[in-house]
Amino acid sequence: MRSRLLLAVSSCALLAACPEPKPPPPPPAPVKDAGPPPRHVTVLVTGHESGELPLRAPRLLQEWTDREGWPNVIAVSTGDSFAGNAISSRFDGLPTAEAMKAMQYRASALGNHDLDLGAEVLKGFIQASGVQVLAANVRRKDGKDSPLPGHLVLERGGVKVGLVGLTSEKTLYTTGPGRAAEYELAPAGLVLPAAITEVRKAGAEAVVLILDDCFSAVQPLFAAHPEWEVDAVVGGRCEGPQESTGGKTPFYSVGDDLSAYVSVRLELSPGGHSVKTSRQVVAADGKEDADLAALRARWQEKLKVELGQVIGFSKKGFPAEAPELRTLVATALRDEAKADAALVNKKGVRAGLPQGPITRETVYSMIPFENAVLTVKVKGELLLKLKSYPEAVLVLPKGKVDPGKDYLLATTEYLYFGGDDLGLEAAAPNPELTGQVWQTPVVAWIARQASTEKKPLEGLMK
Repeated sequence: MRSRLLLAVSSCALLAACPEPKPPPPPPAPVKDAGPPPRHVTVLVTGHESGELPLRAPRLLQEWTDREGWPNVIAVSTGDSFAGNAISSRFDGLPTAEAMKAMQYRASALGNHDLDLGAEVLKGFIQASGVQVLAANVRRKDGKDSPLPGHLVLERGGVKVGLVGLTSEKTLYTTGPGRAAEYELAPAGLVLPAAITEVRKAGAEAVVLILDDCFSAVQPLFAAHPEWEVDAVVGGRCEGPQESTGGKTPFYSVGDDLSAYVSVRLELSPGGHSVKTSRQVVAADGKEDADLAALRARWQEKLKVELGQVIGFSKKGFPAEAPELRTLVATALRDEAKADAALVNKKGVRAGLPQGPITRETVYSMIPFENAVLTVKVKGELLLKLKSYPEAVLVLPKGKVDPGKDYLLATTEYLYFGGDDLGLEAAAPNPELTGQVWQTPVVAWIARQASTEKKPLEGLMK
């Protein structure tokens, strides 16, 4: 009996020492619907390619592939794409068109040099490249529809991006005579609200403005109109700062000569969307895209066949901004046209004269735009006045210029018909075309100097 009692007491004591059983865990809370994942798209912007893209595209595309996730991007340009370097201009922009098509460019603003080779060449470039050229501020004087749209909506990565393009105020007077005579420019402040509204109506979830000008040309408009909802403004080259990011809208410049591009990265989610814009410097060397390297080699060979003839030699070469090089061009126009004086503009010389053999290709790269040469009689008074223009490069007759005497001036159609606002057409009517583009007298003049490695061109120049 006693043993049974002890056993019972011992069991109770043991049970008392045991922890009470834990309650079962609560059922898991229902998982909230996170909604659709964020959508991403990157807009890559270059500009002022000036015919250089066939040469630089292999390096640029490789960088886009490694850094930006190309081809899942939208590639666009601010304009001035195909007229410039001889490898493009000599073939009416076709090499640039092929490079842009391979890189999947979709749109471009109208550049102030995109009409330099004529409206038909621009039309052919658009067809060959698949690039839609945009100019919201260009309209016809007769009221008919402009041949160029002002905006476009593209979709990539499930995001619809509205693109609005503006051309520079310089476009209508920097091109050759008659090439833009039927057009006029509307004020940017008038056309931008309508263009932005139109792309929004077409479903654009983000808007990027591209313009063939420094962004400072439109920055005051955006400061005065905070209601304009634009995710980024990307313009061509600026003389000063290349970006301004202090306000609601980021402003960027692509710079010059394809040395940089602008990346606009957009992320859209149910809670809103974010924009990350940056200016990326392109590495000067490194791995290149093989297909575009082959495209470059093919067009370089064609250019060599056409323009590879050696016409002289330079031991040291000259940079593009060298006064001696600009004077060489003006002297060639004067001497070959048998004129008393010659006038060219500083910016007409776009590349330097490299050291070594000089070919016809060298000249076409140095002065790429095929402006016609003309001569016109002017008074000495006008020659003396032209000396004061900061962009003018003037070669005068030997001796003192008589203000009342007539002189024969050689110049380009671009300058005569209003380029750089020199007023030549009004001051000196009745010009005579020489039938030559200005590369022709420069090639002939350099060849006549008979420069060689032992007698380089710089030693023969006076």
